[in-house]
Amino acid sequence: MIFVWTSMFVIVAMLACHLAFRRYVIPRIVAIFENVPPFNVVTGIPHPYDEPLLFFTADGVILRGSLLNGRQKDVKGLVLFLPELRGNHWMARRYCETLIRHGYAVMAVDFRSQGESAVMLGYSPIHWITEYEMTDVEAMLEFIESRPDLSTLPLLVYGVSRGGVAALVAACRYPRIRGVIADSAFGTMSMTKYFVDRFVHYVIPPWLYRLQPRWHVDLTLRNAMEESENRRRCKYVHLEREQETLESDRVLLISGGRDSYVTPEIAVRLQSIVGKHCQLWIAPSAKHNMSRSVCTEEYDRRVLKHCEVCLGMTLGAVSDRYDPTLAKSA
Repeated sequence: MIFVWTSMFVIVAMLACHLAFRRYVIPRIVAIFENVPPFNVVTGIPHPYDEPLLFFTADGVILRGSLLNGRQKDVKGLVLFLPELRGNHWMARRYCETLIRHGYAVMAVDFRSQGESAVMLGYSPIHWITEYEMTDVEAMLEFIESRPDLSTLPLLVYGVSRGGVAALVAACRYPRIRGVIADSAFGTMSMTKYFVDRFVHYVIPPWLYRLQPRWHVDLTLRNAMEESENRRRCKYVHLEREQETLESDRVLLISGGRDSYVTPEIAVRLQSIVGKHCQLWIAPSAKHNMSRSVCTEEYDRRVLKHCEVCLGMTLGAVSDRYDPTLAKSA
């Protein structure tokens, strides 16, 4: 009898400790999780030759964007460009310069509550991708299918930061996408775990964290994300749960060697999630979303080569030369 009561006391004590731990830790993790880093975003400016676009999502939000190179004859393919948080669709000309010059059309669209697209009441986007943004991507693809001049073109998706995450998830969900370029992208759960390991001392003492089994840490993080979803009335998207349908050889990942947000280690983790045939290029000395600014020539060469390989084209003017002074592979 004493053994039974002792066992029950231990179980109740452990449960009480667990609940107390959750009540103390989860709100602090949520606060860190929802804290948006101070990104230094330089938006683009309107271009007079770009065709303005406007269409609706399935839940009634107005999206606005632009079509670049749409009037050119013999277009090689269509690139759907997805901007970073606080960016806008006019940034596409900066990132896609070499693709435009080599005969690609580029369709760039602002996500809801960003840039020129309409604000969704009650929703303020942060750096984590949600099903709201994926609903926007679905509307973009439906718009492409509704346009005879676009629907027959081979399609690639090019995203930056959280736009890169949306591009990867879109390729998982929509087989029509022939290739993906993801600059400074990340996996939601893998990036969260990485920063929890680094900054856990802001939440609990490191010695206490080291005593937690991995399954308990993972469960606590999932609970914190669910709490954040309930607070923000959204659903986070996890590439880690959808990557099985992604053809890794059609993915080019780009990351900055001095990126303090999406660090090279996070980029390597993302490569392992996407698959072994995925290409990863670390641009030396580049900070977050600055790889093209720092290594313009090598950046453009890799982007163009990847697109033409994905579409099965002759590389032509795309040089296979590798210049170690411009870039290095991970």
